[in-house]
Amino acid sequence: MKSKAIAILGLAALGFTAMSCGENRAERQAEKANQEMMGAQKDFEKERAELREDLRELETDIDKKMMELEAKKEKADAKMKAEIEEMEVELKREKTEVGQAIDDLERATENTWEDVKTSVNNTTRDIEDTWKEFKSDVKDTFEKDNK
Repeated sequence: MKSKAIAILGLAALGFTAMSCGENRAERQAEKANQEMMGAQKDFEKERAELREDLRELETDIDKKMMELEAKKEKADAKMKAEIEEMEVELKREKTEVGQAIDDLERATENTWEDVKTSVNNTTRDIEDTWKEFKSDVKDTFEKDNK
């Protein structure tokens, strides 16, 4: 009888120990999941900040180019002014695209992040490609004026 009682108490103690281990494991898994979420949130915020900075720099570059064109337009003849105004229109369009990309970036959530990031990267790449053409056009325009 004593051995049955000891066996039952032993099994009960073993059961409580097993239950507490299961609870500890669940707590550890929950903590690990929470840490992973926090890490993902930090990565998301870091990437967003980096893209935001890139877009702000691009916006600043566009503003500088617009000021340069405005200064050159003052000295230009009528034909040159028309060409410069076309370039200014293109720069304003690009600045609008950059502003929209910044707005999209600010509204992005972790759920929409990959789509927004792809869109912003495409916008930046398109503007940089246009930028190369723009620089060539500006150079050609001002070389014509100097001849």
